[in-house]
Amino acid sequence: NAIVCCFFLDAAPSIVEYIQVIHKMLKPGGHLINFGPLLYHWSGPAMRPDDRTREKYQSRFSYLDSRYMSSVDMSWEDVRHILVNAGFDIVEERVGVRTLYTADRRSMMNMA
Repeated sequence: NAIVCCFFLDAAPSIVEYIQVIHKMLKPGGHLINFGPLLYHWSGPAMRPDDRTREKYQSRFSYLDSRYMSSVDMSWEDVRHILVNAGFDIVEERVGVRTLYTADRRSMMNMA
């Protein structure tokens, strides 16, 4: 009846595919509860000025899983639009909720 995601959707090589699969998994009237940032773990490496063509860029990173090169980083507005198009009704929405991500308050390293 429900799927709860915490720091998950942005871990997908294709967030659209994850959303479609989640929608198919839910019973009619089921709920998706999602919490977490859009950091996109599958983002490809940044292009350099000398990467004039896609082929040169891809050959420089040919050792990477090909999904890094096909992943698309989307804004929340884009993801929201995809959720609605996939068949979800947005019942409640909160943006800008402060949270810690991979943080240890005792450490200097964090991604808060």
